[in-house]
Amino acid sequence: MFAEADLPIELAFPVAKDALDRAMADGGLVAESRQAVKDGLVFLMPVGPRGSHGPAKEVLVRLLPGRLVGESFVVPMRWEVRGPTGRLFPSLDANIGLVAAGPERSTLSIVGRYEPPLGRLGARADRAGMSRIASATMTALLDEIAAQLARWASP
Repeated sequence: MFAEADLPIELAFPVAKDALDRAMADGGLVAESRQAVKDGLVFLMPVGPRGSHGPAKEVLVRLLPGRLVGESFVVPMRWEVRGPTGRLFPSLDANIGLVAAGPERSTLSIVGRYEPPLGRLGARADRAGMSRIASATMTALLDEIAAQLARWASP
């Protein structure tokens, strides 16, 4: 299943891109993350429809280094739930994007594909409402990333 979300942010593109680079170099995009590995960034992150402020599941997030693609800055990512219950939750392959939306604004986005768990049963659950949860979770993730960008952009 495909999912996407976007969020306008009050940071000029060069400032937002620099903040995203710095947040990733620090080991992740959430304050709790501090582990980097040589082939990309790997960290643990709570995700859920209300971000880290509500019911959330801890996921393993893998990021590849960001790169400019046309006028966008793109960071490939994958997330998956760890542990024995991991197969009960979807995994996500997505791109986090950043594009200028004016001289002092940018748009942060995420576009990805997730696989509902449990085969056909999971696909039916997705059609019955899980897709709304996935969309809300992606929006919450963008809110978390935007908060980190604001933190890293501050002097």
